[in-house]
Amino acid sequence: MEIRQMATAFLSNGNDMLMMKKAGSRLFDFEFWGGIGGHLEHGELNSPMTASYREIEEETGFKQEDVENFRLRYVLLQYSDGEVRQQFVYFGYLWMSCWIYIHPS
Repeated sequence: MEIRQMATAFLSNGNDMLMMKKAGSRLFDFEFWGGIGGHLEHGELNSPMTASYREIEEETGFKQEDVENFRLRYVLLQYSDGEVRQQFVYFGYLWMSCWIYIHPS
């Protein structure tokens, strides 16, 4: 049995939520909006928060110190086709000085 571990972050500022537009995934063959995240790397298997901070920096450029009140809120488990998927879902607050609004075209 294969285990796939992922970390996802949702960062807010007031009533605004930072979302990423994704072209698709293994589960969806269409574009969708989602949180910031990806798979845990080998050295991160016991530290999903570290993986989530890494993904935030890779995908947005924001650093760990830009995020406040970063907390694990959910752990999602799914079994499908002989694979266990474990997703760690974090929520945090992004400093206003870092916030840039990009209108989707």
